[in-house]
Amino acid sequence: MQPNIFLITPPFTQLNTPYPATAYLKGFLNTRQITARQADLGIEVILALFSKKGLAQLFSHIRASNTTFSDNAQRIIALQDQYIHTIDAVILFLQGKTLPCPT
Repeated sequence: MQPNIFLITPPFTQLNTPYPATAYLKGFLNTRQITARQADLGIEVILALFSKKGLAQLFSHIRASNTTFSDNAQRIIALQDQYIHTIDAVILFLQGKTLPCPT
């Protein structure tokens, strides 16, 4: 029986670029006819947070907190509706799935 391997990249492994180790390992295993799949939980976490639903939950949590924020953070909070309503389109654009709208 041939093994099935599931490779997982944990979230926040490498924050500034995709972490390639599991992709390379999966490719190597495939050249040896070993079935391998991979999941990048770092991408999953980022896509969950940077989504309309994720930002709405984040701003809801912020509103419920009794915290004093810097001027810059207060500006971001004041603009939360713009962030919430544009984030999905921005992520699709960054993933190369849509083109920017002409102005």
